[in-house]
Amino acid sequence: MPTHITREEAETLNLPDGQTVAEAIAGFDRFSDLMDTRFRIAGVPFGLDSLLGLVPVAGDAITGVAGLYALGTAARHRLPITAHIHIIWNLVVDVLLGSVPLAGDVFDFFFRSHRKNFRVVEKHLVKRARRHHKRMARAGA
Repeated sequence: MPTHITREEAETLNLPDGQTVAEAIAGFDRFSDLMDTRFRIAGVPFGLDSLLGLVPVAGDAITGVAGLYALGTAARHRLPITAHIHIIWNLVVDVLLGSVPLAGDVFDFFFRSHRKNFRVVEKHLVKRARRHHKRMARAGA
């Protein structure tokens, strides 16, 4: 069963706390878009991560620290440790490979760790919401 859903589905799929998946991760969606896909050149999306990554050392450090927002979101929603590990992995890869001169700048343009981490959080929340929906359907039957 796929866990990626459309915006319309995310707006109707409820979590146990009553929020929809879309409401629960709206701020993180905006943040990850800004960091990885907000702008376009020749149809190729990029974000602040790519731009800040052009600044040697400090740029990648700043975007790495900004990426901790994903960990905060995962913790706030009490996601499983596997989600936290996946997020940390994406951040470490982004910071380490992004810090390589020139090649790292190209890497930053395409890796999009913040959107990857958004998908990790979204996937776990969708699973939780679907389990909740099944429990509710059984309770009502």
